[in-house]
Amino acid sequence: MAEKPNQKQNAADYLGVGPMGTNDSEIIDTILKPGDPNLFLEKTQTEEKRTERIITSRYPVKEAEEYKINSSSLPALELEQYEYNKEQDTGIADESKGSVCYAFIGTGQCGGRLAKSFYDLGYKKVLAVNTSSQDLDSLDIPENQKYLMGSGDELSGRDMEKGAKATRQHRQNMLHLIRQTFGAKVDHIMVCFGAGGGAGGGSVVELVDIAKRYARYTGLKNPNKNVGVIMTLPAVGKVGSPLVAENAYNVSQKMIKMAEAGEISPLIILDNDKINRIYPKVTATQLWLSINRTFASLFHVFNKVSGLGSRYTSFDRLDYLSVIQSGGCMIMGRTKVDKVDNPFSISEAVKNNLENTLFRDGVNLSTVKLCGCIVVGGKEIMAKVKGLQENIDYAFDVLSEITGGATVHRGIYEDNSDCLGVYTIVGGLGSPAVQLEELSADKYFKPDIVDAEGLLLRERREDILFLAEYFLAKESSHYDRGDKVLSTLTKKLLLYYPWPGNVSELAKAMKRAHELSIGREIHPDALPFNIIFADIKYYPKQLLSALAKVKERIITKAFRLFKGDKRSIARILGIEPQLLEQLVEELDLSRAEVESQDFLD
Repeated sequence: MAEKPNQKQNAADYLGVGPMGTNDSEIIDTILKPGDPNLFLEKTQTEEKRTERIITSRYPVKEAEEYKINSSSLPALELEQYEYNKEQDTGIADESKGSVCYAFIGTGQCGGRLAKSFYDLGYKKVLAVNTSSQDLDSLDIPENQKYLMGSGDELSGRDMEKGAKATRQHRQNMLHLIRQTFGAKVDHIMVCFGAGGGAGGGSVVELVDIAKRYARYTGLKNPNKNVGVIMTLPAVGKVGSPLVAENAYNVSQKMIKMAEAGEISPLIILDNDKINRIYPKVTATQLWLSINRTFASLFHVFNKVSGLGSRYTSFDRLDYLSVIQSGGCMIMGRTKVDKVDNPFSISEAVKNNLENTLFRDGVNLSTVKLCGCIVVGGKEIMAKVKGLQENIDYAFDVLSEITGGATVHRGIYEDNSDCLGVYTIVGGLGSPAVQLEELSADKYFKPDIVDAEGLLLRERREDILFLAEYFLAKESSHYDRGDKVLSTLTKKLLLYYPWPGNVSELAKAMKRAHELSIGREIHPDALPFNIIFADIKYYPKQLLSALAKVKERIITKAFRLFKGDKRSIARILGIEPQLLEQLVEELDLSRAEVESQDFLD
């Protein structure tokens, strides 16, 4: 029987290659032996002609014209029009004119206000996120740069788990908005939040992860070095709630661990308690309004200056990036030098920058990896003060010595001012772990200290519910009664009421509610009438229907108790008689109904 043709042989013939046979080992041995380097490439004329004949017969050569393709005959790919062009996606334009393009995510009330301060300086790539619509409404930034996690009516208060849950639920939508707002050309992302709050403290870890995903999307190779955190610590004794202390302690520990593990860079810790000690003569309202602007301006200085040239020596963009990407904690400082002719005044200013800062004390300067020192002086000072350069160099050396021999990036600039300022930025610091232990509830929470002269209660709404619960617990303890809780509607009314009487008014309101409520749950009917009958402009529209029912019950009861005496009813409710008439009409309580004998009996 004839042997079946070898298919491999035929396929190989098309390429002019013979399959490996008995003599193949000899050929391979010859190739591997030293000799003619072209041996493997040699072919006989017979082999070449045979190969050419086979290929030509199988694949005849076509004329050049036959290879031309009519593009109109190809099908259109509809999705091509939606292809993403990363080069064109710049997002909102940055107007800061700094060497590094920053984007800021502000979460919670505190974080949103910080982000707003940067927005005012030209950092337009800003996004504010919150579970409270009222907090977002108070921020003067474009509406399309605000993201409400939820309905806006379900506030996180101090519950960090609620903040974390809301962030997880809205993760993908926020990532999409971040891409849309920031674009693809961002160098560094900073997440801002307040450590004591629920929305900010609960969402920060999730938001850091979202920021890293965005960083990878833009092409940044190491997101751990391109995402940082700005955390503010609440002042001791300023809020009567142990949960504030617990939140601040827990979230600060998380941030420290992330910084030490190199998962964020940098971690900046603003210490409100220290700031209060440094500026004791400034009123609380003035101080709190200026803290954010002062910090943002100081932050901006280094970014702005690192993009400028100098006739002396420059603190350039690479110097700046090396500091902010060095991991760990970072501090900054600025001191104005009054006696420029004093040979030690500049070095003293450097020391002052490391001590009297807005940042948390207790950092170990011997752990510093990189730092920068910038001296900016007026042209006349730079030209006329003798020995100024030597004094500046000495200050640089002092900074290096204090920081354990860390690399000091130096910059000397002149401007049109008549003074001299020294700026320092220190990165790669170890965390102030011991000092942060003070945030534990037993040391931090001081319920007897009430901030009666500080910020108005309406300006720190996140504290209202926990202060209310504290005052209720105090009443329960005093009268040896069981704990009472606030109903959902009661909580919402407390949160939106403007509290003109501040903390003392809240304390009295809870005392009254505790005394008048029957059962464990406190309903709105037990609240003071000035809360129930406050101007409706203070309350969101979604609450007005439920609030109207409360008013109806109270007015109805009042007509029964005072036998229809409207003057007495208006007086006891704390409202004008005209408003009472208006409410009776609005609530559809007919005159016959409120004045009927059956009703009055």
